[in-house]
Amino acid sequence: MSARGERQSSAAAAGDRIKAVLEAAEQSAAALRAEAAEEIDAQLAKAQTVAERLSTRADEIERALQGLAESVREELSALKADLEELRAVGEGIAAAREEAAETAETEVAPVAEPEPEPAVAAEQPEPVAAEPEPAAEQPAAPAGEGHEGARLIALNMALNGSSREETAHYLSENFELDDPEALLDEVYARVSG
Repeated sequence: MSARGERQSSAAAAGDRIKAVLEAAEQSAAALRAEAAEEIDAQLAKAQTVAERLSTRADEIERALQGLAESVREELSALKADLEELRAVGEGIAAAREEAAETAETEVAPVAEPEPEPAVAAEQPEPVAAEPEPAAEQPAAPAGEGHEGARLIALNMALNGSSREETAHYLSENFELDDPEALLDEVYARVSG
């Protein structure tokens, strides 16, 4: 074989090797591109799943916040209504106190009138020596002795904040009443009403 033929044969062999290397490089590049595309697709799928999950969670949080806001609005409305009712009750109590005070003022005049006992005593014949003992046994009651005087004093004590027990104790010590509980019921019902 001539030198020229050997060179051509070597060149052809080198060309085949280069061609084989290029084909191998192209196959390797194609495999890398396919692998990269698969990895990108997998990452995109994961990102989409996470985004959907976050979106769903955000919707749940938004709904919960809307429900909470609605609940707070309802509670505030109920609280305002309760405050208005309390204000009305306070005004009613103040009006009842004013009415009770006015009633007490109008009833003070008859209670303050002097008692007719001295005149009655003057008309009676002089008592026998044995009779003064029962009069001495009765405790001296304040002016206004009787049901109306006791009612007026109980009303005044109730308006000044005395407890029912304190008022009952005072009345039992200073008045002889047939039904003190009924009087206390009436007085404290007016004050609280």
